[in-house]
Amino acid sequence: MDIKKLQKIHHPSGDIFVFESEVFNFPVRRVYFIKNVPVGGVRGHHAHKTLKQILICPHGAVEITLDNGKGLQEKVILDNPDDALYVGPYVWHTMKWMEKDSVLLVLASDSFNESDYIRQYSDFLKEINRLSKHDQS
Repeated sequence: MDIKKLQKIHHPSGDIFVFESEVFNFPVRRVYFIKNVPVGGVRGHHAHKTLKQILICPHGAVEITLDNGKGLQEKVILDNPDDALYVGPYVWHTMKWMEKDSVLLVLASDSFNESDYIRQYSDFLKEINRLSKHDQS
């Protein structure tokens, strides 16, 4: 799990949180946020073949589950606006809303491309197995 701290500039009139793409070493080409998900609601249920993402929860709390397809699952709760979580290719991920009105901000390395998604967990496991065999040869 790769969590980095965003730069936080404190001022009596309000804090500023700064993201600079050099911290994660990829250009950001798409930015979006997800909100109005009910508490307990789960989104995601997919992996990407090439896309890299940074997940930030600027308001509320969202639990992120990361699965590498090889038996390792990690959970992290994003509830601090200066935490930025990297999610790379071939990581199955879900996002569970833990608090009312939570917002999840996503910074992505590329524009939307449906062919980059792996939407069935069984297909994800097949891809991980194929990649593992390829790496061993």
